[in-house]
Amino acid sequence: MSNQVGAIVWPGIGSRPTNSFRQATKNMETVDKQLQKKISEEFAKGNLDFTAEYLADNVKWNILGDSPIIGRAEVLEVSKMLQLQSFPIITIKNIVAEGNYVVVESTGEAKTTNGKQYNQTYCDVFRFGDDKLQEITTYLDTALSKEAS
Repeated sequence: MSNQVGAIVWPGIGSRPTNSFRQATKNMETVDKQLQKKISEEFAKGNLDFTAEYLADNVKWNILGDSPIIGRAEVLEVSKMLQLQSFPIITIKNIVAEGNYVVVESTGEAKTTNGKQYNQTYCDVFRFGDDKLQEITTYLDTALSKEAS
C-alpha cells in the first residue's frame, strides 16, 4: 500500500480510485451538473440577475440565422429581447445534461412592440468550461424571429 489518499496501489498495475473517492467525485459531478442545469434553465427563462455571474467574459451566443454575439455585456443586452413588449413567458419542456453540455427545449409566448403575437419554440445548447457558461447555441423559428425584429 502507498501513502496516496483515496487510492489503492496494486503491484504492477498502479493506483485505482477507492469506492469512497469514486463516490465523492460522483457527488461533486452531480452538484456541478445540477448547477449547470439551473444556470441553463434560468438563462432560458430570462433571469439575467441569476445567470450574469456565470457567464464567461468572452461568452459566445450563436442564434440561428444571426451573427454570433460575443462578450458578457453584449449577451446580456441581447437577452433583454427589446423587440418584445416583455420577456416571453417561457415553458420548459425538457432539460438534458451530458458532459459539459446542457440542452433546454422550451416554448415562449410574448407580443412584439407593435402588438403582434410572438409564440416561439427554442432549443438552447449550453456549453460549460472552467465553471462558466462559455457558449450558447439557440435554434428557433428564424422567420418568426426576423418578423419580430
